[in-house]
Amino acid sequence: MNRRSLMKLVSRVIGWTCALVVAVPGISFITAPLRRRSSSGGIKQRVVKLDNLRVGEPTQVAITGSRQDAWVHYDEEVVGRAWIVRETDDSVAPEETRVRAFSSVCPHLGCVVQFNSERGFNCPCHKAFFQPDGQPVSEAELGHKNPTPRSLDDLECQVVEDAESGEWWVEVKYEKFEYGLTTKVPRA
Repeated sequence: MNRRSLMKLVSRVIGWTCALVVAVPGISFITAPLRRRSSSGGIKQRVVKLDNLRVGEPTQVAITGSRQDAWVHYDEEVVGRAWIVRETDDSVAPEETRVRAFSSVCPHLGCVVQFNSERGFNCPCHKAFFQPDGQPVSEAELGHKNPTPRSLDDLECQVVEDAESGEWWVEVKYEKFEYGLTTKVPRA
């Protein structure tokens, strides 16, 4: 191999290396949606004992779980909050008790919804108001336009009996939803 052939080979290797340095991140960016993990479908968790809920009085509960960002895995931290509302009293058998769960995230712009016994659920960020059943308060009642595009996001919930202790718990399937839309769309 002479000097000229060696220089051609070295130039080609350097050229291909430079091309790969540019191409690999570009291809990775384009194919990222194909490699993205699908949604887990939510976190199902027992959040509060049925005996701790009062009829018609919303109770906020923390939803814990693990999450992962690009590099780090976080175990057992608060991933969201939910409002639990018991609709029937103790005269009904525990397995037939009606309980509703709402996401504490405002469907308008994603702020945290609070509860006020006089005004119901409200979002302090943009003055969105909701009735105790999660429906938006009408413009006539508020005196201004309610900015929320939809009602509070319902979460699946059920009353379950603990096999070991025999206590009745409220189990919630927590999901996050896109905000700012008129329909409830789960986030990926």
